Amino acid sequence: MQKSCYAASILNSCSVLEITTPVFLETSMASNALQQKDLAAAYTVVDGVLRRVQELRTDKQFTELFMKATTAAKALDIEIPEQIPGQGRRRKVPEKFKYSSTSANEDHHVLTLEEYYRGKLYFTFLDILRQELERHFRGEGKNSSDILRSLHSLTEPAQWKNIDQGLNTVHSLCEFYGFQGEETHLQTEPRVFHATYTCPERTAKAMLDVFKEFDAHTIFPTLFKLIKTYATLPVSTATVERTFSKLKIIKTRLRNLCGQERLSDLLLLAVEREIPVDNNEVLKIFIEMVPNRRPFL
Repeated sequence: MQKSCYAASILNSCSVLEITTPVFLETSMASNALQQKDLAAAYTVVDGVLRRVQELRTDKQFTELFMKATTAAKALDIEIPEQIPGQGRRRKVPEKFKYSSTSANEDHHVLTLEEYYRGKLYFTFLDILRQELERHFRGEGKNSSDILRSLHSLTEPAQWKNIDQGLNTVHSLCEFYGFQGEETHLQTEPRVFHATYTCPERTAKAMLDVFKEFDAHTIFPTLFKLIKTYATLPVSTATVERTFSKLKIIKTRLRNLCGQERLSDLLLLAVEREIPVDNNEVLKIFIEMVPNRRPFL
């Protein structure tokens, strides 16, 4: 009896390894993409991973994995158990529950070990994984990935060449962010912006650089709001966690009376230290803050 339980435990471990390894190899692609700065591309990869998880949920795919697990168990001189786990004794269903859904679950017994692992382990694991990915990245109501694609389309010049293009994008963004009164302006601003300026890259950062260089935020206010929102959306919580880690270092006992605005500025400098700062530009802004301030020699 003890030997049979040990064999079942080894087979269960081999099955878990063979089942989870290929799945986690594919979900790691989504993990790597979510650590990059391109949020729209990350969500596209997540959608691809969701499709792959659905494609893995087949009898043929499980049969291949189960054969690998049994082969690995035999290579370790582990005897494949004949008894199916959890079916040593059949539970008697009360007469009043005989024709209910409860009796159907209690009275159902799988016929083979492969069928047991397919239903109890493989399909259950993939279903829970898919549900959690959809809950986290798609949520309820309007799909967050659709909003991200709509925001990303604002950086694509080809999406705004014709008058009829981008209408669905504009409507979904205005409805989601509460810009109903500015929907007409947003239909025009991306077309005029991309016809006027040429961005070196199709990214939110490149568009913000153009806004800053040509002071275009006053001409395209609604587009500027959405691009700024798109650029500041966090891909992951790493920046937030880094901020809390830096807080203890920045707010010391000597800075106990530091104001909220100055503390936020110091944290921003500490967290985003990889971004280069032009000292001459900082001095220029400092001089322009007071009109009569004497320039530095």
